[in-house]
Amino acid sequence: MIAISRNKGLSIILATQNMDSYKSEYFDFYANAQYPLIMKQQSINDGVIKDLFGVSGKEFQEIKEAIAGLQKGELILKNPTAILLGMGKKHKKIKVRHLI
Repeated sequence: MIAISRNKGLSIILATQNMDSYKSEYFDFYANAQYPLIMKQQSINDGVIKDLFGVSGKEFQEIKEAIAGLQKGELILKNPTAILLGMGKKHKKIKVRHLI
């Protein structure tokens, strides 16, 4: 239903406190997440970070440390420009006061 809805232009917001909740043997929510927002996590799943950002080595460690260091109101999101150009950080950290 989510994949069909996204195909029709609908945006979906899913929230959890654990990265593992988004990936199961039946459906991979991250594969259908156009704008994933990552806030401070109770546990950081290495596989999810690698899948979501397509990173390894130094870049992977950098993103993992950025997530672990998030404070209240901060989040990490993909940097599509850097990913497309293959240069720069593949993530952005932003501070949010409220989401609309």
